[in-house]
Amino acid sequence: MSWITSVADYLTSNSYGTQGTNLFIGQMPDTTSLTTVLTEYDGGVIETNASGIALYQPSLQVRVRGATEDYTTPRARIVAIQTLLSGVTGNTLSGVTFLRIRPLGSIISLGQDDRLRWEFTASFEVTIAEG
Repeated sequence: MSWITSVADYLTSNSYGTQGTNLFIGQMPDTTSLTTVLTEYDGGVIETNASGIALYQPSLQVRVRGATEDYTTPRARIVAIQTLLSGVTGNTLSGVTFLRIRPLGSIISLGQDDRLRWEFTASFEVTIAEG
């Protein structure tokens, strides 16, 4: 299982969406309801320890878009997701060992799209043990 699918499973198990319905990986469909998309940005192996375990460090972007003219629901969702993911330290999620998921800066408002849906984004540095 890919690490980003593990994150999606973790969000689903914590009631932050259902994959394929309102939680997606890589691309956000044109829905009119609260929707979350996870996007991965490749990182590299940052070190390999004496046990042969490589530490891989990709980045994760979470974007939440609300229904038309709804500011508070998507804002609350991105804050809750950032809080949840920030608590991942030394956890194994769906068979993937996450040493840490760390926020990279503040939540950013992307404003409203052409259909007046508010969008917010949060970025994370992810450290995964592979080996």
